[in-house]
Amino acid sequence: MVRAAGYRTTKYAAKMVGDVVKNRFDALHDSMVDQASNKFSELVAAEEAAKGLMNGWGISTTLVPFYLSWARQCYAVTSKHGDEIALEELCLKYDTWLARGLDPYYLQEVCLTVCSVDISSCTA
Repeated sequence: MVRAAGYRTTKYAAKMVGDVVKNRFDALHDSMVDQASNKFSELVAAEEAAKGLMNGWGISTTLVPFYLSWARQCYAVTSKHGDEIALEELCLKYDTWLARGLDPYYLQEVCLTVCSVDISSCTA
């Protein structure tokens, strides 16, 4: 059934009342903080693993933020997708970072270390 635009507008306006939004936020606040805290610790571990690799390779400090961004993207993709879809998404993102001038070997190793996905099929 298709709902009229006026009906949708009225329903949306009712949801956007300050007290309603505040009550929803107050009810979910603790749960949201707990969930974010868990993810933050996982993200820090991924970044530290990537940074450890970069320190060992002697990568220039000007390039470190870009490789860390790659590591965060690897983490995000594998958090949302699994197996073949994750690999396809990582291959797309790999091509983007490769086009920006980052080293293909370093990109592959960071991905393998951070999220245990071998993207060597993307590098061919």
